Amino acid sequence: MIPEFEYAPYVWTSYGIFAIIVAWQVIQPLLKRRRLKAELREEQALEEGDYSHDAQT
Repeated sequence: MIPEFEYAPYVWTSYGIFAIIVAWQVIQPLLKRRRLKAELREEQALEEGDYSHDAQT
């Protein structure tokens, strides 16, 4: 016996929301890691620039 599929839009919407949340849980740490690495590189470049400037004077 095949049940009525009146509830299908709700089920597929739930699956879609779940997929978006899972994808965000994977992507967000990657983006955060990339941002943190860029900040650390920038900070290191500034420190190296300061140290080389101090050594010249």
